[in-house]
Amino acid sequence: MHSGQKLLSYMTLLESTSPTPVGCIKEDLNGKRLGGIEAFEEVMQAYIHPRLVHIEGQAIEDLYAALAHGDLQSVLRIDRSLRTRTCPNDIDSEMRRFGHKLLKLSKSLYPWMNFSPLAEAIQSEQAFGCPATFYAWINFHLEIERNEAVPAYLYHHATLYVEHCSRLLQLDDVTRRKLLMRMIDDVSLRWSLVRRTDGPSFADYEEIYEAPIQKML
Repeated sequence: MHSGQKLLSYMTLLESTSPTPVGCIKEDLNGKRLGGIEAFEEVMQAYIHPRLVHIEGQAIEDLYAALAHGDLQSVLRIDRSLRTRTCPNDIDSEMRRFGHKLLKLSKSLYPWMNFSPLAEAIQSEQAFGCPATFYAWINFHLEIERNEAVPAYLYHHATLYVEHCSRLLQLDDVTRRKLLMRMIDDVSLRWSLVRRTDGPSFADYEEIYEAPIQKML
């Protein structure tokens, strides 16, 4: 199977095994049942897209830079930070189980790829194995450029949310496609405004990812 097809298979299976499935938007910003496209777009623009771009997208770029320098400790710091920034604080054990599941899945799809450093870190509880961490690890070793890998990650997740919304609100195909284009345009614009042309220095890694973390979004 072509590497791109295997990566798509991996991402699709990833969503089906996630402990907090992407796409589960059932309430608007006021906590009421999601009742229309406008409410869905508000949630995406206020919460989902900022998280995807500012936390996961930037982390993938930083993971690429760390991997290029063979800096495993920075990879592990970024992974721990991702878990804290993107998930509730009370599901550590669930996230660790999820990390083990992702490791098994990754090994089955890419048996020739070396996951040993990450596997050992997960086993010793130095890392959780967050989805974006595995995504960056796999793309880096497939020699996919980071300026291609990050947008693909953002577009894939934005599409999953729209597909969920389409099923929930029973949208017709034309409405769904228009909504998808708006969401892709929004996440693309956000990424164009914040993306980094160069990865941070090793000193920056410690400042960014070892500092006390507050729930941002």
